[in-house]
Order: sequence, then C-alpha cells, then structure tokens
Amino acid sequence: MKKLVWVFMALLSGCGSIDRQPIPLLSSHGAAAPDCRDLLVDYEAYAYMDAKAREGFRREVRQQWALTRNSCEQLRLALVYSQGDSTQRARALKLVEELLESGNLARYLRAQGLALLLRDALDRERKQLLHSVQLQHLLYKQQARNQAQARALEDLQTQLRQLKQIEQNINEKEQSLIPPATNPLAPGAAPHPGGG
Repeated sequence: MKKLVWVFMALLSGCGSIDRQPIPLLSSHGAAAPDCRDLLVDYEAYAYMDAKAREGFRREVRQQWALTRNSCEQLRLALVYSQGDSTQRARALKLVEELLESGNLARYLRAQGLALLLRDALDRERKQLLHSVQLQHLLYKQQARNQAQARALEDLQTQLRQLKQIEQNINEKEQSLIPPATNPLAPGAAPHPGGG
C-alpha cells in the first residue's frame, strides 16, 4: 500500500503546492463538490488523517457518492478505499473497474488517467497477493508431505529396530538350545579338537 501512496504522491508533485485539507464534500447549501477536482488533494489529506478522521471522511464520501452517483465521487471513493485494508482495496478495484467500463470519465482526461493508474496498481497488488497465497498453499502442502515422510521414516526405523530385536531374540534362543558340549561359545564347552 505504501507504494500506492508514493505513486500518487509523485502525481501530486506535478500539481504544485497543496494544502493538506480535504475539500468539503458538500457546501453549506448542499451543493455537490466540484466534479473531478481535488481528488489528489483529498487522497493525500486522507493519508495523513488519524483513524477517527478517516472513518468520518470515508462515511462522507460514501454518502456523497450514494446521493449523486457521480463518476468523480465514485473515483474519490475508490481512492479512499485504496488506502484501506485488503477488503477495502478489493472494493476500490471493483469501483474503479466499473467506472472505467462505463466510460463516464472520458470527458475528464486527468481523472481517467488517475483511474487507469489506480486500477493497474490495485490489480497488480491483487495478483501479487494471489501469487503469494498460492505460494503459501504450496509451501503448506510441501510441509505436510515432509511431515508425512518423516513419520513414515520414523515408522520404518521403529519396524527395523523391532526386527533386529526379534532376530537377536531368535539367535539367543537358538544358542540356548544347542547343548554346551557342541556349542563352542558356551562356557565350559570342550576345547575344539586341534585348537589352541
């Protein structure tokens, strides 16, 4: 998200100096804010607001868009959502895609360029997030396979130890069944003929 803020800040740097106060969405007479102006001013001001101020501003922008269904207010709302959490950024992408498909921004060239830039940035971020989730899923699957293989190896080693123990027990029983006189290893057995 920080990259997204810096991209738009770069756009702002070409627009001269800015007062970081958002433009009031409704004048005292209830008139709508000017179309497609001050979008970046609001975007930058929103970036510097605390959580409570952001919530209030977001609510105002949503209400303004709900009242006017104005394309510029839709873009303003998308810009605000683009600075939120992943759910809000998904909403921002949906809003800006709908806006670009409608063609309603064609007469506002700068706003249309901004909408394209926002869509591309959000779409790229969404794809990166999806790729990251896919990689995480593959990692979990690989870890599960590794754990299963480790358990299987441990089971095999346990079985091997048990087989060795069984073999040792069989050898011991066989040795105990051989009479001491014929068992060269038994204590007290007769010395081997010709042996030393």
